[in-house]
Amino acid sequence: MRLASTYLEKFTVAKKSVEMRFVFVLIVMIGWLGTTLAQDVRRVQDVRRVTDADSLLKELQSLREQRDANNLLAVVIEIAAPRIQLESTLVLDSAIIGQGLTLRGAADEPTILSGATTLELASSDATSWRFQLPQGWKDKGIPRQLIVDGELQAPARHPNLGTLRIEKTLADRRSGFTVPEGVLPTSFDKDATAADLVFLHDWSSSRLPIKQYDADTRTLSTVGPIGCEAPHYAIDHFEAQPRFWLEGAPSLADAPGEWWIDREAGQVVMLKRQPAEGATEVSPPEVELPILETLVDAKGDSNTAIAHLVFENLEFRGSRFPMPLGGIAGAQATMHEPRDASGTRSQSGRPMLSAAVQIQHATSGVVVNCRFRALGNSALWLGSRSSRCSIRDCEFTDVGGNAINLGEDNGRQVDGKAWYQGAPEQISTGNQVVGCKISRCGQILPGSVAIWAPLNRSLVIENNIIRDVPYTGISLGWMWNDSSTPAGENLIRGNSIEHPMQLLSDGGGIYTLGNQPGSIIERNTIVGVPHAAGRAESNGMFLDEGTTGLTIRENAIRWVAQSPLRFHKAGTNLVANNEWELATDKTPEVRFNTTPPVNIELQANVVRDHPQRIFLIGNSLTWDTSPSKLDGEVWWHVDCGKSLPYIHQHPESPCVDTSTLWPLAMRKGPYDFVVVQPHYGSTIEKDAQTILAWLVDQPDAVLVLHTGWARHEQLRDELAGTSDEMQHNERYFAQLSERLLQQRPQLEIRLTDAFAVLAEIDRDIENGDAPFDSISELYRDAIHMNHELGRPLVHSLMRIVLGQPENFVSNAKDSERELRYLRGKLEAAQKGLK
Repeated sequence: MRLASTYLEKFTVAKKSVEMRFVFVLIVMIGWLGTTLAQDVRRVQDVRRVTDADSLLKELQSLREQRDANNLLAVVIEIAAPRIQLESTLVLDSAIIGQGLTLRGAADEPTILSGATTLELASSDATSWRFQLPQGWKDKGIPRQLIVDGELQAPARHPNLGTLRIEKTLADRRSGFTVPEGVLPTSFDKDATAADLVFLHDWSSSRLPIKQYDADTRTLSTVGPIGCEAPHYAIDHFEAQPRFWLEGAPSLADAPGEWWIDREAGQVVMLKRQPAEGATEVSPPEVELPILETLVDAKGDSNTAIAHLVFENLEFRGSRFPMPLGGIAGAQATMHEPRDASGTRSQSGRPMLSAAVQIQHATSGVVVNCRFRALGNSALWLGSRSSRCSIRDCEFTDVGGNAINLGEDNGRQVDGKAWYQGAPEQISTGNQVVGCKISRCGQILPGSVAIWAPLNRSLVIENNIIRDVPYTGISLGWMWNDSSTPAGENLIRGNSIEHPMQLLSDGGGIYTLGNQPGSIIERNTIVGVPHAAGRAESNGMFLDEGTTGLTIRENAIRWVAQSPLRFHKAGTNLVANNEWELATDKTPEVRFNTTPPVNIELQANVVRDHPQRIFLIGNSLTWDTSPSKLDGEVWWHVDCGKSLPYIHQHPESPCVDTSTLWPLAMRKGPYDFVVVQPHYGSTIEKDAQTILAWLVDQPDAVLVLHTGWARHEQLRDELAGTSDEMQHNERYFAQLSERLLQQRPQLEIRLTDAFAVLAEIDRDIENGDAPFDSISELYRDAIHMNHELGRPLVHSLMRIVLGQPENFVSNAKDSERELRYLRGKLEAAQKGLK
């Protein structure tokens, strides 16, 4: 009993000791929790609301004063206004941000932070509106863009869509070139000095003021040389006849909505748009002039990063394109050589185009649910020495330069060395771009990319959608060799990249450079890379100089005109379990440019068949073939009653609103078939030259000549015609085919022979061998096919020539005899094609 009592006493003491320790710990936890909750409550309560630009600036100044008084806790500024007009750049530093700053827009619709001013309508006449420019507008230079009804718009352009090609470079290969006869407006020589030349090198672009244009010699020259100083930027280095377009001169304005600057009056002159049906007048658009180059500039100092800066539910709009007086000679991804007024290079280095929102030396920052649109320069730059920042669920569209810049190149110096050698720990690390949508970047400087990520470590680019960009989708790396840098362990995963490389060459949906050990490119989808317009290939992925240490796996690459992957001077990399389509049976899966094939380990990659891809160009007789009912992936450009040369010269307004404009469609990727329909108002020679011009962008496509048909009253007369002017008969199409084959001997040409089938039916009717009284019974008016029998017939003829199963279906009643007869004609047409 005594022993049991002793144990009980010890147990009681021990229990009290545990209880006391528990109470002590609980008190400490309650104290810590209370402090934390108090801080959180204070943070939640520390929300400031502003309603205009003045109150925003006052709040930021007040915040700076509070930070000076050692109040560093995080602050949220809610902007309860649809729009904030910024008169100057919003500068944010650690003295304002403290332990955190959130700028949050309105909850229902993002608050617009704008660097543009709305222009007042000064006057109006029968053809144009005039908008007054603000005082001091010349201090910023001639505007290269306006915002019209919320969208970025360049000045009057020639051609309105697409590009021109030079005829021949001048002897020095730099100062200018001659243009083909008849391609420029006759009055252009009078106001050429009001225009810019936008010149496309193979993989970059330049924008330069025009010095003069001599109409007699058709010679155009620029202020300063065309292209960067390096020899390979000479005008004709990559192509003998490179592409260009012109912008800004009054004589170039020939379409509603185009504008130019009247310098003497200080006004924007804009051609009036057409009024809506039933209206006599159209209201003028809202026109804004971008004033600020940078809307927000946020950066830490040399020793301390800014932390916890958050932009939420904001729209950044209306930054200015910073055009130097002598223009921009472009290199890659907006890197360029700026020129002074004389055209001389104004600095030794090659800066990047600035960004509307610039964040540098930052940590744990967030940009979420924001929109970047109608911006003249690049949109967002998360730059030097930034770490653990994220860009999430944002939208970028209508951007003059790059959409997103991440990190920095190798130019900055530390202790006399490149920063990545002198201070490698300063590399941007652990940043993320997730769930964003990017489209239509490079609208002013086409040599731009959607995401530019030079030297980074542990960067994640994931689940983004990138569409319709002039050059590369995602560019990773910035060393043209395999030397060691702190870059590596980057991840590009799950992105959808649709229709990159729409203007330039020598890039891809994804482009890489340099040694980046441990980096992975996986589960991305790349669609619609066209045949390179310049000398070098465009690819699904272009793994360029020094690319080493990458694993490329489980990606899908579709609708690419050239090889899915191309390596150039690359090191060792793994390519595994990818799926891709090949444009032709001669297209290699992987192209090795100065890369030993042994360097690239290929494992279990699969080639998939692709659906037919078809593009049709024509008028209502093309529409009568019911393109939307064809098998495969089908697009069209249909303009009613127009010839092929007219459609080529005037692609802006097709009559069928579901059309994809041919200058855009032809660059989206390789088609298996290009279908064209000659029509009245042209000739054999004009049709041939027009068709050949289209096939430049589609060198591997089968050409289908949709022959169309004559009006039913003229069917027999045209069959017997012998003119070189367009007629629906065998002679015309035979000579057109012969002319095309003279220029393109390897071209495969097929004919729908619609007029021939109708002619045969007409002869059967005349001989009493057809179940019709007149050929007009297949027409619904003088020239178009009816919906019951005529359209199903010509639709089936189109299917046959495309190699698709014939599916002649009619909704005509009590017409079994007619159906049997027409099916017999289709069977004969099918046998004839074989």
